[in-house]
Order: sequence, then C-alpha cells, then structure tokens
Amino acid sequence: MLIKIKLSRFIKEWISYKDLIGLKSRSIVILLTMSFFTIVSETLGLGIFYPVVEFIQANEDISVLAGQSKFWTVIVDIYSIVGVTVSLETLLLSALLMFTGRQLFLYVKTIYQARLRFFLYKKLRNSFFRKYLHTNTDYQDSMPIGEFSEIVAIESASSVSGILTPIELVSSVVMLVVFFLILVLISWQMTIVAFIVIFITSMLLKVWIKQTTIVGRKVVAANIELNSFLVNRIRSLRLVRLSGTERAEITEFNAITEVQCQKMVEKVMLKTKADMVMEPVVIALSLAFVYFSVTLFSMSLGEIGLYMIISMRLLPVVKTIIKQLQIINGAIGSIEVVSKKINEMNSNQEVNDGHINNFNIKKNIEFDSVYFRYPSSNKYVLSNITFKIPLGKITAIVGPSGSGKSTLIDLLPRLRDTTSGCINFDNISINKFNIGDLRAGISYASQNPQIFNVTIAEHIKYGKPDATMDEVIYAAELSGLSKFVDTLQFGYDTLLGDSLIRLSGGQQQKLELARVIISNPKILILDEPTSSLDPESEKEFEKIFFSLKDNLNITILIISHSLGLVSNADQIIVLNQGRIESTGKHTDLLNSSSWYKKAWNIQKK
Repeated sequence: MLIKIKLSRFIKEWISYKDLIGLKSRSIVILLTMSFFTIVSETLGLGIFYPVVEFIQANEDISVLAGQSKFWTVIVDIYSIVGVTVSLETLLLSALLMFTGRQLFLYVKTIYQARLRFFLYKKLRNSFFRKYLHTNTDYQDSMPIGEFSEIVAIESASSVSGILTPIELVSSVVMLVVFFLILVLISWQMTIVAFIVIFITSMLLKVWIKQTTIVGRKVVAANIELNSFLVNRIRSLRLVRLSGTERAEITEFNAITEVQCQKMVEKVMLKTKADMVMEPVVIALSLAFVYFSVTLFSMSLGEIGLYMIISMRLLPVVKTIIKQLQIINGAIGSIEVVSKKINEMNSNQEVNDGHINNFNIKKNIEFDSVYFRYPSSNKYVLSNITFKIPLGKITAIVGPSGSGKSTLIDLLPRLRDTTSGCINFDNISINKFNIGDLRAGISYASQNPQIFNVTIAEHIKYGKPDATMDEVIYAAELSGLSKFVDTLQFGYDTLLGDSLIRLSGGQQQKLELARVIISNPKILILDEPTSSLDPESEKEFEKIFFSLKDNLNITILIISHSLGLVSNADQIIVLNQGRIESTGKHTDLLNSSSWYKKAWNIQKK
C-alpha cells in the first residue's frame, strides 16, 4: 500500500512538472512507441539464437525439428509466407535483420529524444526569460541575478532531464520484464533464485538512490551560491581591488568551489557504488547458472546459450535502470527550484489592465493625493503627493537623498503602482492605458547607463530597432555625441565593449541620451544625468536639455542633486521625506523652501 501511495504521488507530481515545462502527451506516445519497437526487435533478435543452436545440433534437418516441436512448425510457416527456406543462412540473416532493425529504431529514438530534450531546454529557458521580464518591479528587486542566471543556465537543463528520464525508465523496465519472462520460460528455478538475489541487492541500492536526492539538492544549492558569488564580485571588481580584499575574496571563492566539488564527487560516488555492486552480482548469477544448468537442470546447449546471452544483456539494462533512478532523484532538487521560480514568477506577473492603446497626451500630467509604500514595509515612502507637470516644459525633482525621488519617477511608467491616489494624463487614469503603449511614450535614462557589448549605432537603435542610420546620426547630434563619434576610426560601427573603457562618463551619458531620444518620446526622464560629470560638462548638458525641449517639443523630467543644473527649469519640485515641501521656479524656492535655500547656498560656495 505504501509503494502504491508513493507511486501515485510521484505520477501526480510528474504530470504537473511535465505540464510546467511544456512536454506534450504526443511526444511521450512517440517515445514509448519507438521504445516498444526497439524492445520487440531486440527480443526477437536474441530469441532467434535458440533455434539457430538447435538447428545446428539437428544437423540442419528441418523435418526432424518440425516433428519434435510445434515451435519449429510455426517458424517454417512464417518463412514460407515470405517465400524463404529455413536454413542456417536465413536464420542468421534473420537475427542480423532483427538487430539492424533494433539499431535503426534506437537511432531514430535517440535523435528524436535529443531534439525533444534540447527543444524543451530552449522552451523552458525562453519561458523563464519572458516571465521574468513581465514580473513586477518588486519581485525583480528581490531576485538575485546570480541565482536567476544559474537556474536558467544549469537547473533548467537538469530539470528537463529529470522529467524525460521517467519515460526512458518505463522502456527499460518493460525490457527488463520481457527478458525476465524469457528467462523464466528457459529455467524458472534459476530465475527465481536470481530474482531473490537481485531483490536483496536492490535494497542496498535503494539507500544510495535516496541519498542521491539529498546530494542532488545540495549540488543545486552549491551551484546557485557559486554563480551568485561570481556575478556579484565580477560586477564589483573595482571595489574589490580598491579595497584590497582580493585575498579574502579568493579564499571565500575557494571555499565555495570546495563545497561544490565535494558534493559533485559525492554524487559520482553514489552512482559508481551502484555500478560496482550490481555488475559482479549479475555475473556471479550467470556463472552459477552455467554450473547448475549442467549439474542439476540438464538443459540443452541452446537453452544454456540463450540464457547466458539474455543474462549478459540484462546487465546493462539493470545498470541503465539504476542510472535512470539516480538521474531522477538527482534532478529532484533542480525540478523543485525551477518549479518554485516559475510559480513565483506566475504569481508576480505585472498587471496590464489598461485598454487605451493610443498614448497621446496634450495637456498635463497630474499626481493627485498619491501615496506609496513597498509591500515589505508599513512606512509610506511617498505621502499625499499632489502636483501637475506641464507638457513641453522641463520639470526638475530635487531633494535630499532618500526623499523618494526615484520612487516617484518609477510611478510614471508604472514600474510601480500607487498604494492609493491616482496619476492622470489629460484627466485619464494611468491605469487605463496599456502598459506597452504607455512606456513606448516614455523614455528613461538612468544615472548608470546600461550599455551592452554592441556597436554605438546598435546601442542607439536599442531605443528604436527599426531606426535608419540618418535617425541614429540625428539623435547623436542632438545628444552632443556626434563630434566624438566622428573622431573614431570605425565611427558608429565602433564596438563599445563590456567595460566601456572607450567612453568617459560624459560620453556614456550622451550615448544614453541618444538612445532615449531616437524614439521621439513624449516624456523624457533623466535620473541624475550629471552625477559623474565635472562642472564644465554639466553646463554643456544643461544646454543640451534645453535644446532637446525646443527641437523635439517633449516634456523633460530631471531628477538631480545638482541645483545648478536645474536652476533654469520651468518648474522645480522639492521632495523632502516623501512629501512635497515646495513647488515653483528657482527664485520662488529660495524664499519658500528652507531645504532648497540651504542646499543652494552650500552648492554655490
């Protein structure tokens, strides 16, 4: 009853995992059908050795054999149907054809299985990436990049293997049963003894197979820890080197790889133990059979030969079953991690409930009594935020660090949703706009440009993939980047490189600015665009901003700690401790905002 319950639970879990990775029932049927034909052809190929031996012993006299056994009468009838005479040559040729057919079926099955396996790898990884991109910002903030990349690259492949292997296991078990039945027909006494010995041996193997599940989970945890460590440290190499902590980091990395190495070796040891024990047992049983078949059972040479052939063929089948059980148990950790992450991402998908596809505002943007707090906190980051952003103007948002400026900006493209209150575009709630169209009308440039290892032209086109080269050049001219590009040997085809060693801070910002303006957005958000620039470059950027406003007729929002940069903005909003302290132009704020006046005097000095 316990075995029945465990098997039932395993089947239910396997079905749910199968659906999770997208394995179709049709593919399962195809694999099992191919396995069936492989088993049939192999069984017939092995079975024909028995009549070959009898045929030789009877001096190739088919009439004698047919008179002694109905089995031979059936063989003669089958050969007569196809117009072939029973002879040693035709019997051996039949065996060859059977094994050739078996190899053909095995080849087709192997190729199909490989295609299916890699297709599921691809499908699962694509699904991971797609789902992750559509999760909400809170979930993305909580997901360690190293852990996510390890699951996509490694654990997804292991989980697919864990789902496909039970199908292979079914085929192996069926072949084992067929071989066992043949052995029973030849010598039921010896086969029962062999079954008892193998059953006792399997109890020892069962312990090791269970341990494989535990070790498999530890290997997954070690892989995730290693990948997370690598991603974090590689992203912070300058900090490590400038802090002089290379030796400490190397020591910690060595400790992580040591744990991973130990778990991988432990996993291999469990597999090797099974092979080490099973092979001698099967060989010993085969040798015992030879002895008893001669001394006790008085079996014919044909029966002894067939029993030995099947016994030897049984060994790789048993080893395959053990290996498959270990693969399944070893993959449980991967399956659990993959399943958990997919369910998490499904539960944290971004809600796109807007139905207005045309994001074409003409009046203003309004924040009306907006409150916001993060799900993990009871404290409001933004409280009672009410103001209007005029179109076609430059609005700056300033305030001390931690006042909620970046969070407020995240609300505009709905990277985060308000806890209460509303944001309106021309008196239409932001929630009524389709998120894709809303974001297509808003371009965002962060203070740390996200630049990939592509050419300058390709990076600029990231803002508009179908842009022409003329549009790329025009965007570079507007952002002030074109003069620098003209000095490069390969111009816009210059490869940037992951380290961005070819670009200064100001050039990076100009490149990023070209990317965001090429799509001709209605709203341009600039987050600390001059945080890494010197005063002269900052002044140049100020001119670029006002030039963009005049040339493109767009609404520009600037988050900045530099009051000198935004002092000429059309509107400045002072955000302090999550609340609006004051709103107005530079001269107004010097009188109405104590924080602004104090910050201005400090920066002026």
